[in-house]
Amino acid sequence: MLRRFSIALLSSAFVLAPHAYAQTAPQPEPFGVEAYLPYESDRSSYPDWVYTEVVSEFDALRTEHPEVMESNLQQVIEANNLADPETIARAQSDAATDTEGVLGHFADAFGPTLGQHFRDALAEGRLPKTKMMFDGITARAGGLASSTFVEKAIFANERPYIAHPDKIKRYDVEGKDIYPTSKSFPSGHTNQAAWTTTLLAVIIPEAAPQLLERGSEAGYHRMVLGVHYPLDVIGGRMTGNAAAADRWNDPRMRENLRLVGQEIRAELEWRCGAALSECVAAEAMDPDEATALYTERMNYGFAPIAAQDAPIQVPQQAPDLLLGVFPELSYDQRASILAQTAGPAGMPLDHQESSWQRINLAKAMNAQISVAADGTVTVVD
Repeated sequence: MLRRFSIALLSSAFVLAPHAYAQTAPQPEPFGVEAYLPYESDRSSYPDWVYTEVVSEFDALRTEHPEVMESNLQQVIEANNLADPETIARAQSDAATDTEGVLGHFADAFGPTLGQHFRDALAEGRLPKTKMMFDGITARAGGLASSTFVEKAIFANERPYIAHPDKIKRYDVEGKDIYPTSKSFPSGHTNQAAWTTTLLAVIIPEAAPQLLERGSEAGYHRMVLGVHYPLDVIGGRMTGNAAAADRWNDPRMRENLRLVGQEIRAELEWRCGAALSECVAAEAMDPDEATALYTERMNYGFAPIAAQDAPIQVPQQAPDLLLGVFPELSYDQRASILAQTAGPAGMPLDHQESSWQRINLAKAMNAQISVAADGTVTVVD
């Protein structure tokens, strides 16, 4: 029986071995100019080079499923109207990630002490590769293809606070505009949170469930502010995960992301004075709790609307996202884990021919597995 990090030593070709932590201060080294040059994954692997196809079921929901759209409205009203002050404050803070970047905001996924180490390292300029790839509107691992600009224009759905101003409370912040007027579907903030935390989870597998949960929390916060519906948030997760998979399947981008993982691990282990897995386990959210929260936010309160016995069709790009946690397994074995941990079929936005809607990365990355003599993988937890 195998589980994360008891599976095998992580290959040094992928990341530093968890026990070989840095005992002297690492020397920060920015990427060279070649890392800024165009990548194959600057264009989506889907038609039209964006991610419209990933969330194409939305049009049918609007025209054929009024009950889904009513639930969509009622859920955002409840999340917005019943939010407590602490949740509102976190939602207001997360609203700035589109301009400030996500790294400082999402560092709390590591726990309070390690998260502050991460923020300090950023502030001191000690994570130049990480900042270049992930932080701010110029994050190199992002880009126009994963911005949701095109998708929003195509679907042209109004935001809840605009469409229903009498039912949505505004939680404005003095001196900041956190209520955008662009279209609603899919959520750009959630998309950004999803691709960022997904890639970080791949390269920092010690904290994979916690990072993914933090990204999903940021999506929920968009509902709290009343700027997005739950379908927007689910759609943003789907496009963000698809974009992350495209990036990771780009060989040159993958190599640079591996270097980012090495940079983060060396810095945090030096500051913490122990293996990163130990530092994360000391204060971060329990991985099973993080997985449960991520799973809860995958579908929110929606009911199935299509065949519930449809087999999962794992997107072609998805299995390699499990390389960080299961580096010794084959592509087909990793695909099997994604299939066994997938969410229910027939939910709104489930494209049953290739469904990012059902892919539960937190559950897959936190899975306990057994491998039979013939190579068959079984998820046992």
